[in-house]
Amino acid sequence: MENKEIMERLLQDDKPSKTTEKSESTVKANNGDASISRIRVVTAKYKVYIVLLLIFIALLLIVYIPKAQDSYESSQKAYSQVNTELNNIKVSIQAAENDMEYLCDSTNGIIKNEETLKNCLNEKEGCSNLPITWKTWTGEDSHYDLSIPLSYLQLHSLYNKKMPVDEKRVLKNLNEYLIKKDILWWDKKRVWDILRIEIWEPENVNDWDEHFFQVPVDVEIEFNTVDDLIGFLYNVEKKLINEWEDRILYKIQAVSYDIVTNDEPQITDISMIAYYYHDEQFNDKKECDDNSDDNSDDNENKENNDIEENDNPESESFFKNLLKKI
Repeated sequence: MENKEIMERLLQDDKPSKTTEKSESTVKANNGDASISRIRVVTAKYKVYIVLLLIFIALLLIVYIPKAQDSYESSQKAYSQVNTELNNIKVSIQAAENDMEYLCDSTNGIIKNEETLKNCLNEKEGCSNLPITWKTWTGEDSHYDLSIPLSYLQLHSLYNKKMPVDEKRVLKNLNEYLIKKDILWWDKKRVWDILRIEIWEPENVNDWDEHFFQVPVDVEIEFNTVDDLIGFLYNVEKKLINEWEDRILYKIQAVSYDIVTNDEPQITDISMIAYYYHDEQFNDKKECDDNSDDNSDDNENKENNDIEENDNPESESFFKNLLKKI
């Protein structure tokens, strides 16, 4: 009997008690709750960190994006300006090359054909020997357009260090050449009398070139007949003086003449504009380089230059553009 009781007790001792089971389950539950709480705390921290990180990124974007955009726009403007300046340099180089060809080409250049041009204008001889490129076609009619070559050969600097304009050159040009019937004859006496010459202050021509100036010149001359007046006007705009340093480019603005009494002597007021080009780097009618290598290179590139000149109006000769605006 006792052994049976002892066995029962031992069996009861081996079975876990309900209290123990409850305590273990409680511990496990508490451990689970602690883990969940810990996970929630860590998750909340990460959320805070992410929010702070987003706020920081937003502040960076707000502060630095406008600056970056301004910097980008400035860079784009600078890049565009550099490209514009580079294109302008290319156009200037092309215009300079066209100038050299237009002025110094052995066949069509102005300087190489100066004597032929002078004989054609002053003596009406040898005009057929002028370059064919100087011809202008209007319908079936063709004629030589000599205004630009003549204007270039007459264009010089009238700058004087002691006064705004070298008035002695203007006076010599008028008094020793233009008032003669034949401006090439030194022994030909003057046939018209200049009563008054008034030279005004120079000013820039329309502000499109800082080196190009115009000077109003008013003269008062007594002419015997209208033919004498026409002869003087023809000397001013249609003839070429031998000595380049005495040439001046004029454009007549107004003439006061009574055509009714054209057979009687009249005192006539003539308003003219004298033009001149002055630049420290610009030499008056500098001689063209006769280097054969340079000429051969010019001849080889002639066709290409002509094509570029026709395709790009901005690359047209600088002097052509200059003289066309007068």
